[in-house]
Amino acid sequence: MDRLLELINRKFLKDSEFLELEDNDNVISCEYYRPHNAHYKEFLVTINNNGKIEEHIVCYKAM
Repeated sequence: MDRLLELINRKFLKDSEFLELEDNDNVISCEYYRPHNAHYKEFLVTINNNGKIEEHIVCYKAM
């Protein structure tokens, strides 16, 4: 859970970090939200944080 929160707080993720976030067992969904700018896309990440459902927005540099 600590690594998941670390990735979410980073906001701008690399390819490997985004894949790690998607594969985490505590992630309920990871859906495209909107473009952040010309290089980054925003994703709405829903997680289960010890029984509490939380939504966070992270940016991923799409190649």
